[in-house]
Formats: sequence, C-alpha cells, structure tokens
Amino acid sequence: MDLYNLRNNMRSRYFSMWEYLNNGFEIFKMFVKNHPLIVFLYFIFSTIMVLFITFPFTEQAIKMYEFTKKINNEKMQENINEYASLLSRLFSMFLLYALISLIIQFVAVIIRKKAGLEIEMEEEKREKMRKSNFKLGEIILKFVTMIAVYLIIGIVLMMFIVVLSLFLGSSSGLFIVSVIYLVLFLNILYLQQVYYLRNVNLVEAFKYNLYLSKGKRLRILLPIIMITLIAFFINYALNHFAGMAIGNLQMLGIVTSVTSGIVKTFSTLYTIITENLIYFNVEYMDLKELK
Repeated sequence: MDLYNLRNNMRSRYFSMWEYLNNGFEIFKMFVKNHPLIVFLYFIFSTIMVLFITFPFTEQAIKMYEFTKKINNEKMQENINEYASLLSRLFSMFLLYALISLIIQFVAVIIRKKAGLEIEMEEEKREKMRKSNFKLGEIILKFVTMIAVYLIIGIVLMMFIVVLSLFLGSSSGLFIVSVIYLVLFLNILYLQQVYYLRNVNLVEAFKYNLYLSKGKRLRILLPIIMITLIAFFINYALNHFAGMAIGNLQMLGIVTSVTSGIVKTFSTLYTIITENLIYFNVEYMDLKELK
C-alpha cells in the first residue's frame, strides 16, 4: 500500500466511510505482515480470556449460585467454611480475569501506537522516528494513568447507581447512569488516539478530543459500528457451524473460544487502525482549515 499517497489524500479531503474501511483493511493486512508477534500475542490472550470465561470462571460462578440457592440463612453458619472457600476461589478467578483483561488492553495500546507511527511516518524516516517516538516507559505510564481514571469513573458510576436506586428505584437509577455513561462515551471518541499518538497529558488530550469531536462524532462512530456488526455476524456464523459439527460440549467450548479469539483479534486490530486513520484525517483537515 502507498502510505505516501494515503497521507497526502488525508491532508487534502475528508474520506468517506468506505474509504476509511477499505484503507483500514489494507493497513491491517500490512500490520499483520510486519508485526506477527504482537498480533499473535493479542490472539493468545484473547483466546485465553474466552476460555477462562467459558470454563473455570463460569464453573465457579455456577457452584456459588447452587450453594447459595440450597443453603438458607439458618444453615449458612454451619456451612460458612465451604461458602468462604467458594467465595475465595471466585474472587481469585475475578482477579485473574482482570489481569488478563489489562494485558489485552495494554497490547491494544501498543498496537495503536505502532500502527499510528507506521501510518504517519515517511518511509525513509520511519525507523529513526519510530525509535524516538516509541517509548515503552512513557506508554506504560500513560496506560496506568488512563486505567486509574477509568477505574475512578467506574466506581463513581457504581456509587451513583446505589444512591439513585435508594431514592428513585433500581430501574430509574440504572437508566440515569446509563445515560451518563452514553454521554461520556460520545465525548471521548478521539481521546485514546490523541492521548497515545501525541505528546500530551490526559487533560490536554481530553480537551483536544472534545474540540475534534464537534461535528465529527458520526465520522468515527459509523465505521466502528460497521466493523462491530461484521465481527458479530462472523463470530455468530462460526459458532453456529461449530455447534452443528461438534457434539462434545468441552471440545465445542475450546473450538468456539479459539474462533472467538481470532474474530476478536481481527475486529480489535481493524477497529484500532481505522480509528487512527479517522483521527489523522480529521486532525489534518482541521489544521488545513485553520491555515
């Protein structure tokens, strides 16, 4: 793919949704060819995540549910040790799930940074600029900061649900918090691109993201929705055919976990690269209009 012409086109006009998807797919193929290890690493952890949810985590959750269902309050004291053991195993599973999830998100950040550098840097300068711009320590610090902020927001939203549920009822509280979450989501559509691809802190990235979002939300939303739908139907079809072909439930779980890992890897890489393309196009055109 001619990235030089792509950069020039992104600086001269806004792309259509199909151009974002088409160019994103071409860069996706190039990225897989250039960085097979990173792609394979993401696939491995994505598959482990699905396997983890399919087998041990679900098994422990079912055991906990069946135990609490058969034990009433009078018998709980007699079975407190078994209950504590089940709760401890479930909590350990949750921590492991959280760790795998963090690893997957961090690998996705690495993919975003590397793909962004490859799109933006000229061929003759790419190797030199890649080394000077790809600073792992800085990326880790930014990632930890972002996760901490997301965690705080998540805790605040959960507290809102509890408080609002006490005064307005659980359904009303959940609805209000869902609206708040939707508003937040629609106002951070360019946040990760700005934060990880530019030398700015989180506050500066958020402000610039809001600036770029004005009138440009659908520009990034529609291609991402399209990729999500494509991935959903591919995953559904693969799991459906696997269900018809495989009778053993355990083997079916393993096969569907692998296929889900493949689809998740494809959709995540494709989404990240397309988001980067849209961000660059919007930023370049904004700079052009300011001149």
